[in-house]
Amino acid sequence: MGSALTDSLPTLLLRRSAAGPEPILAGRDAAPFFGTAFNRLLAKGVLTELPPAASWPPCRGCTCGFGERPITEIDGTLVAECPDDADASVTLQPHDLRAFSIDVTSLVALLAAGTGWPDAPEPLGTGVWRLGDLADGRAVVLILDPLAFRAPALSSILRAAPPPSSTILLVPPGVDAGARRPFLDMRYHLVGLLEASHPTELRLLRDRLEPRAGGAAQLDEAGMLLTINVMGITASFHGVPLRLRGRDFDVLAVLAREAADGRALAQPDDLLRALAGREDGPEPIAGEQLEKSISRIREALCGAAGLPREEGRKLIVNVPRRGYRLASPPIRVVLG
Repeated sequence: MGSALTDSLPTLLLRRSAAGPEPILAGRDAAPFFGTAFNRLLAKGVLTELPPAASWPPCRGCTCGFGERPITEIDGTLVAECPDDADASVTLQPHDLRAFSIDVTSLVALLAAGTGWPDAPEPLGTGVWRLGDLADGRAVVLILDPLAFRAPALSSILRAAPPPSSTILLVPPGVDAGARRPFLDMRYHLVGLLEASHPTELRLLRDRLEPRAGGAAQLDEAGMLLTINVMGITASFHGVPLRLRGRDFDVLAVLAREAADGRALAQPDDLLRALAGREDGPEPIAGEQLEKSISRIREALCGAAGLPREEGRKLIVNVPRRGYRLASPPIRVVLG
């Protein structure tokens, strides 16, 4: 699971577009991607540059009562001055003053075209599009706005699509297990948008839109197989279903994805976002709450495998100041 610091430009645009209405790409985030590909998005109208910022937000946690800080140039350097504390002033780069609005409709059209669907996506409702159909006739419906992923409103919108068993729903980041559950009960096939997207190109990977077999490779009795259906909100370890809270499941899914991708280490911010159920930052969740979630997951894994509770720290390893990782091997991860 990536973050804004490691995302490609297509992934970053999808993340920002799924964060709420009228999405904005900050110049600081856009700067690493300035160049030919970025200019093409400007030419196509996917991105539109906004007027440069003339002021800067107040200090985080400001108690001085000041509003926006003016941006001034001091000896050729741009500075957002704090009127109360010079040490709190911020030095800015020219790209920090830039910002770009994202035309979500144009972005979705490029996503569909890049995947091989020649026709324009069909809008079904606010933040919901039918992108196209797969060779077997199943429809692929993108829900880009997490707020749109709510029953019964989305259920009503989806009446314009084929029946649930013939429709794949692309789920945006930030939709928790509780919001997904009603659509699983209706027999929709759910796939995470970012999980189905190409890591560096604006297109979907069709093989990731295919249903995965629930039971994966069999291991011998000494093997530790962790099977997770991320969209189906189910997990098993050693062949035993895991009973986890919804947020704990989301934390385990982050750990499993990193292990399956070979990166192993899950960053604290990604784990905190999963526990909070939001994409815009980890602040509302304290580190102690993450530790308790990890402890509950360890206990569930040990219970399923018949291991003493103290073995849990060997299954999910704490890497001080860097995050957590699944012990893989011996744990083998299969995502479905």
